[in-house]
Amino acid sequence: MRRATRKPGGDRDRNQALFVVSFLGPPVALYATFVLWPALNAFRYSLYRWDGLSEPAWVGLGNFRAIVATGSEFLPAIRNNLFLTFVPGALTLSLALFFAYTVHQRIPGARLFRIAFFFPNVISSVAVALLWILIYSTTDVGLLNGLLRLLGRTEPIAFTESGNLLWAIVPMSVWSATGFFMVLFLAAMENIPETYYEAARLDGASSAAQFRHITLPLMWDVLTTGVVFLIVGGLKFFDAIFVMENGRPSKTTHTLATLLYSKVFQEYNIGYGTAISVMLFLLVLAATLVSLRLMRRERLEY
Repeated sequence: MRRATRKPGGDRDRNQALFVVSFLGPPVALYATFVLWPALNAFRYSLYRWDGLSEPAWVGLGNFRAIVATGSEFLPAIRNNLFLTFVPGALTLSLALFFAYTVHQRIPGARLFRIAFFFPNVISSVAVALLWILIYSTTDVGLLNGLLRLLGRTEPIAFTESGNLLWAIVPMSVWSATGFFMVLFLAAMENIPETYYEAARLDGASSAAQFRHITLPLMWDVLTTGVVFLIVGGLKFFDAIFVMENGRPSKTTHTLATLLYSKVFQEYNIGYGTAISVMLFLLVLAATLVSLRLMRRERLEY
């Protein structure tokens, strides 16, 4: 009888595979159950008319045709999302780069500035919205209207009314997001070798020239990541609008996320709401791919 031979390392490989499966299996199963399966169901229910209780009725692409139809709330919501993506986004990126580069120059109190700018990020978005409601209040507690009264204005400005709300959200978004991106950019700047800056200073390069020709190219990948974060966050904007409008955004203030919520949980139009979620997914995916494509550069090694 031939003696069976065992492959060297066979048991070890089998135990290693069992170890990996035992650790990855539960989280993968949870992710598939609570994320992947509902996401796939969203694509399916977007093809039905359904109120969440009765039997779903097949409508094909009817929900998507209703979304893009004339007079739909979808197109104004997209315009609001684009506004909340590019206006606060441009200001946030500019200020974050400026503050990060300034702190990177080892100014006095740099560590304190880093903590102070990052502080708004430890506050929940709902708390931030409530704080800015108080700042914008037309009563005596309203800080901004109080300053305007000191400057001689008698009538308070209703900053949180639907017609003014989008512009009122701009400083709130910039205040709450700048610290995160400043820390992100600062971490990238601190990884750049100091010898590059020393050589540039010996050649007589100014601070602006150093930033343009050394800092910006060598942190371009991190800057691209920041742009993607801002675009995705702008397209998914929800909390501040929902809180400042007391859970009932109007057509002039709806974003895609608040419109989705109102259609599903207030009007019980599940099919229409899930069609909006599918459109939102496609928009986020397309915007991410386009931004990565437009900002792609040859990688610099250092």
